[in-house]
Amino acid sequence: SRAEELNAIAEAKKIIVEATSGAAKISYGFSQVSLLQTARSQLRSGTDLANFAALRLVRSLAQKQNSPALALLAQRMGAALRSGDDPFEKVRGLISDMIQKLEQEAEEDATHKAYCDKELKESNEKKDAKTAEIAKQTARIDK
Repeated sequence: SRAEELNAIAEAKKIIVEATSGAAKISYGFSQVSLLQTARSQLRSGTDLANFAALRLVRSLAQKQNSPALALLAQRMGAALRSGDDPFEKVRGLISDMIQKLEQEAEEDATHKAYCDKELKESNEKKDAKTAEIAKQTARIDK
């Protein structure tokens, strides 16, 4: 009957409102706009296209590698591209800074590994010496 249909529609509407009530309160800022949407209006030359491709590559690498450092680099690259100054120079600077940081981290890791290897070697030598001493004392007691 008509009353049952209206009740069913009212119940469905109530469920939909409950399930999506938070979506109406969300505000969408400029940072959430698709890169493609903003890029279409700004790509005017081959250089702009190359910069966009480099940015897209870094962003995809950040997602694939799950790397916060690459994601930050991509964000800074995007900001540099939007600033209007010589973005490619800024991007090269950002990439150089990132490379320096990664090289420094690799050097620190290598130093730490060398320290650990040295300590492990010394520990094994001490262990071998103590094991030999135990064997020597055990043989002496057995006589």
